[in-house]
Amino acid sequence: MKERDRYAFILDKDEFVRLSLNKILNKYGFRVEEIEHFSQLESRKKEIARGIVLADVETDVLEKAISLVRKWNDRFVFMSPLITEELNLRLKKMGVRRMIKKPVEPRLLRRVIREICPSEEERSSSPGRGREKDSRSIQKGGEQT
Repeated sequence: MKERDRYAFILDKDEFVRLSLNKILNKYGFRVEEIEHFSQLESRKKEIARGIVLADVETDVLEKAISLVRKWNDRFVFMSPLITEELNLRLKKMGVRRMIKKPVEPRLLRRVIREICPSEEERSSSPGRGREKDSRSIQKGGEQT
């Protein structure tokens, strides 16, 4: 494994979403792996530290894996076709910082990727970039927030 390899882990039941994300993330230079459960990430600390985890799961599944989500919340993106204020608050309480409304728009995903995994160029030109502190929804109701 090269030091510059960036990994993206996708946890989503929808095959079309997985294929779409796979294509987009490969384009951005990620090595993409589709996973079926959060437990598959437990031994992947190094890859996650240089990558991103995108997941569309039920909140009860998320709650069961909350220790892993909190451990990697700077690398975690929750995806859902419907992000309500209630869900937003519930996810914030769990420690989830980033949420994207599905279908995922490539330009919004690119923005999230730049926040989480800035390229070597971006890191050298803007040292504070990629350190989002507050929780927010990346896309809500088709509008950026």
